[in-house]
Amino acid sequence: METAFSPIYHTFLTSAVSAAECIAVSVDYRRAPEHPIPIPYEDSWDALKWVFTHVSGSGPERWVNDHADFSRVFLAGDSAGANIAHHMAMRAGKEKKGSFEISGMALFHPFFFSKAPVEEEHEAAAAMRYMQGMWEIASPNSEMGVEEDPWVNVVGSDMSGLGCGRVLVMVAGNDVLAREGWGYAAKLEKSSGWEGRVGVIETEDEDHIFHIKNPDSVNTRLLVQSFAEFLKEGTSCV
Repeated sequence: METAFSPIYHTFLTSAVSAAECIAVSVDYRRAPEHPIPIPYEDSWDALKWVFTHVSGSGPERWVNDHADFSRVFLAGDSAGANIAHHMAMRAGKEKKGSFEISGMALFHPFFFSKAPVEEEHEAAAAMRYMQGMWEIASPNSEMGVEEDPWVNVVGSDMSGLGCGRVLVMVAGNDVLAREGWGYAAKLEKSSGWEGRVGVIETEDEDHIFHIKNPDSVNTRLLVQSFAEFLKEGTSCV
């Protein structure tokens, strides 16, 4: 619903980059309904391929050539962006030929659905129907329906080929999609084909993408700190 140039997202991005001391490439993928699924995924894959053209130090962006550490590349996104990040990691794992080395992935309040029954109170059920309606607008050509579409029913799909070694899933306690985040992490832990590590951080009494809506809150600062620590894990900072 926003772009890489939206002030609310750019504000959060600069905070996260400052805390993590990293370089971020924010993908301005084309959006529905003018550009329906799977166009946003294809745009994001093109962006990821562009990033990796700099591995040899001869890519089109000199600043990336000079400063990026390609031994530590992470995917991240919130809501729909988290959904896209997952699919980029899956595609990287499938198509990797030594050129797509993804260290880890951070998913903020991922936009996933599954066939699990909704047994929440009326307001939560209404919120879920609203989000399902959004997906139907974004993917009008889907023949399987929201709960069967593999683009969004991630928890119900095979994740053994995920192309990264570490995953951090962040969920919000009042978010109707929180159970999907927990289910995603549980599925990864049980996956016999994936040998990485997954962790979950829950922020209680907060709603979907609260960090975008309330960038100056204490919980947002804690979320950014957790994200930065995840990226910095295993490194020594001078």
